[in-house]
Amino acid sequence: MKNIELHPLTQQIRKALPACSLLWLMHAPLSMAQEAEVNSAAIEDDVEVIQVSYGYSAVDETDLTGSIASVDIEDVIDLPSGNIMQNLQGRVPGLQITTNGNPSSSATVRIRGQGLGPLGNSDPLYIIDGIPTKSGLQEINSNDIADIQVLRDAAAASIYGARSGNGVIVVTTKRGRDGLDFNFRFNQSSEEYSFDLNPLNTQKRGEAVWRAAVNDGTEPNSASPLYSYDWNGDFSNPELNGVIIPQYTDPEGVQRAADTRWFDEVTQTSDIQDMNLSVQGGNDRASFYSSIGYYDAEGVVDGSKFSRMSFRINADYEIMEDKLTVGQTFLITDQKQTLINDLAGQIVGLSIEQQSIVPVYNDLGNWGGPVPGITDRDNPVRIIEQNRDNESTYNKIMGSFYVEYEPIEDLVLKGSVGLDYGQYYFRNFRRAFTAGFLSSDDLLSVEDSWNQSIITSATATYKLVLDDKHKFNFLAGVEQIDAKNELSRGFGSGFASDDRAFAYLSQATENVRVEGEGDSWALDSQFARVDYNYDNRYLASATVRRDGSSRFGKNNEYGTFPAASVGWVITNEEFFDIESIDTLKLRASIGETGNQEIASNATFTTYVPRYATQSLFTDLQDEGTAYDVTGANGGTLPSGFVKAQTGNEDLKWETSTQVNVGIDFELFGRTVYGSVDWFEKETRDILTLTQPIATLGEGAQRWVNGGTIENKGIELVLGYENWVDIGFLEDEVQVDISFNVSSAKNTVTALPEDVVNSFGGNGQDKTILGHSINSVYGYVADGLFQNQEEIDSHAAQAGAGLGRIRWKDLDGNGVIDENDQDFFADTDPDFIYGMNFTFRYQDWDFNMFWQGVKGGQIRNNWRLFTDFTSLNIGSNYGSRTLDAWTPKNADSTVPALTLVDNNGEGRQSSFFWEDGTYLKLRNISVGYTPSLDFVERFGLSNARFYVQASNLLTITPDGTLSQDPETPNEVFPVPRRITLGMDLSF
Repeated sequence: MKNIELHPLTQQIRKALPACSLLWLMHAPLSMAQEAEVNSAAIEDDVEVIQVSYGYSAVDETDLTGSIASVDIEDVIDLPSGNIMQNLQGRVPGLQITTNGNPSSSATVRIRGQGLGPLGNSDPLYIIDGIPTKSGLQEINSNDIADIQVLRDAAAASIYGARSGNGVIVVTTKRGRDGLDFNFRFNQSSEEYSFDLNPLNTQKRGEAVWRAAVNDGTEPNSASPLYSYDWNGDFSNPELNGVIIPQYTDPEGVQRAADTRWFDEVTQTSDIQDMNLSVQGGNDRASFYSSIGYYDAEGVVDGSKFSRMSFRINADYEIMEDKLTVGQTFLITDQKQTLINDLAGQIVGLSIEQQSIVPVYNDLGNWGGPVPGITDRDNPVRIIEQNRDNESTYNKIMGSFYVEYEPIEDLVLKGSVGLDYGQYYFRNFRRAFTAGFLSSDDLLSVEDSWNQSIITSATATYKLVLDDKHKFNFLAGVEQIDAKNELSRGFGSGFASDDRAFAYLSQATENVRVEGEGDSWALDSQFARVDYNYDNRYLASATVRRDGSSRFGKNNEYGTFPAASVGWVITNEEFFDIESIDTLKLRASIGETGNQEIASNATFTTYVPRYATQSLFTDLQDEGTAYDVTGANGGTLPSGFVKAQTGNEDLKWETSTQVNVGIDFELFGRTVYGSVDWFEKETRDILTLTQPIATLGEGAQRWVNGGTIENKGIELVLGYENWVDIGFLEDEVQVDISFNVSSAKNTVTALPEDVVNSFGGNGQDKTILGHSINSVYGYVADGLFQNQEEIDSHAAQAGAGLGRIRWKDLDGNGVIDENDQDFFADTDPDFIYGMNFTFRYQDWDFNMFWQGVKGGQIRNNWRLFTDFTSLNIGSNYGSRTLDAWTPKNADSTVPALTLVDNNGEGRQSSFFWEDGTYLKLRNISVGYTPSLDFVERFGLSNARFYVQASNLLTITPDGTLSQDPETPNEVFPVPRRITLGMDLSF
């Protein structure tokens, strides 16, 4: 896209929402003819009227009537480019993003609420330069992205039909422009993280075991083979004189007692390098953009690593002036990551739970590990060291080619073909090891897979203007998507060496086997849209798409998804004369979108060979399908088949119907802007896989249309942009402040009988119907028993005792049993929000971004470790156990220590759930842009230097125990990050 010189104020209001900003909604690259239309657009009242590519065709930005959120790339330009979606947390209303510290930069994205939760697929559709994909944006170089649009309502998204039920995110990469410009961007980041869970050292853990044994009235010296105690022996008034730790903890006498700080052993200060070199150029006939990017990231868990090398070239060429244009996009990447990325949650969990008495290595130089008195927790350092070289490779090719022809004025015919191809390879060598009483043989697994989608489309667009007041944009098109994938795996063990260079399948001597699978599906689509504008006051749009999917049977192969929207620009009415209101636009829409994300064989009954399986209940029963037909009593047995899935020929489309009402406004000379949207979305015939009870027999599992979920909510954006004169400063300060907040309520309104009991409840008066799909069912904790009188007056509760958790008697029958369960929490936040502050003064700029979540519940699994000595007897404990309940410490919320869980305190209950509210200083940065005279001395045309910090501060409500409600459990934690960077153009 060529640069357009705008009024300074107009440059700022580009950041506003659809009706009051300069919106770039790209489905496919703009042709040179479209660029010419953009460059020739008129300027009225300092607002650029721009034609934008919106769902296969171009319409005026002011004509848009759908709910669309525009991302300002400049707001996240300082952040490392692993995955741009991670950098958008809290910046787009209605867009909820959850992530963690994994260097591979994955992100979970939800548009307008938590969607279908565990019932179905909730991922949005991504359109990258016209190519649809579900794989996310971590696979492309964020430095190449020119524009991102989030299509939130059905009017905006229905043009993508069967795959747009969860919203659409449209990404457009950079194009060429006149001249020749080079750009080099580099930033270096450092990350760190530390837990505040405070695992006990060896001495303190011994004290916790002593206290638990004394509370139980049992001899502490018989409680654990790891400790002996010098104490007064008086259970009525116990006093501990000392904990005696043996020299060796194992029967063989090779594993010395240690005081290992496991978390420090497995974490590191990590580094991220992000480099990008690009060139843009062009003339009146041709233009191009090309880049080479390198992103290399370590994680705070030692050994975790992700790298991506990418190359892109986009080009457009006008063959016949104003008639025939061709163009292409091309991306190729090489991505590598270690297995430790996926194991990091396990490693962090082990570093907290593994006892400090276990050494990293024993006296023989072998791995330290569990011994009698220690739960079978592995050595987390061993996991790291034996997986550093287990690295996977993923190569991606994404490209498209288009031809655009304009036979007569305002009629544009366009044809395109796109390819999305991925190749994955992983050779995972698990070395044999012994760590304490844990041991395992070696195992090599080799996985090789590929997937591809070929997308072909043809469109015709026509613009018609009558009497200078009636403007029409017509679109008609067809699209075909053909997708295939194939996977093969090989396994083997019994290698003569643990050298990875030797570990290939041909060298395996035992258990060699192979397996594989493949899949294919196709989507055949026809679509049409008409946009209408009367006198820039009354707007209307109608869309219809018909999709046929190979994933459904012939009875329901095709689905139709219509949508309609209207708009009224009140400020263009003659009667409107309020000087302080510059733009006031009302919008309303209704429409349907779809979802086809099911297995390609969902409509078929399938059978699989199951050569041999061992029953969970006896070592005498073999449930495999192999049989000794010949009576040879040896050799390879012929295998039969077992039913794996029951087909459902009546399976049909999942459909979402959405209503949206919105208002966009600009006030006080367009210095104040904003928008408000209200929506209600009903998703019915949800595609879900049943979880049948065992009595239904083998193969009873099947895909069904399972129920209806309603999401409704509101989204608000409010901003202020202006140049402000501050008296003691020489020049004006450019102020840009914006705030957004969104709320969505989720309710299950219908579920079939074979699905409803998969979500808790008693199947009668207590079911998930009427609750959020993300509701939690269990017992309600009601504090701790403080004295015998409370125990005697409470309902009969097995395991009741002083300092034990008291369960609420919900049904009031005087007995605590399974009927005293209810839905007591859900994970849906009340609202999510973001606040962005940007100030520019002379050559300096400052940005601060806060992001927060209010409400919703999170499960704090760490309380199993920090608050109990009875639930994981042989693991380590947290420092909170040292402040557990005693008669002299009755204000404690930590149950009295015990070695026997008679009260069932590990059950699903409200004890482990807490408020998910938090406010984070997500980003803060300071940048310096030297004057043009200065940079030209070094042969540069522009330069900027900056320092940026992320996740420096997290604020939580009083009583929140979780250190970070965003990642409360055993996952890759979100680290603090400091970044130094520069951006040079020449």
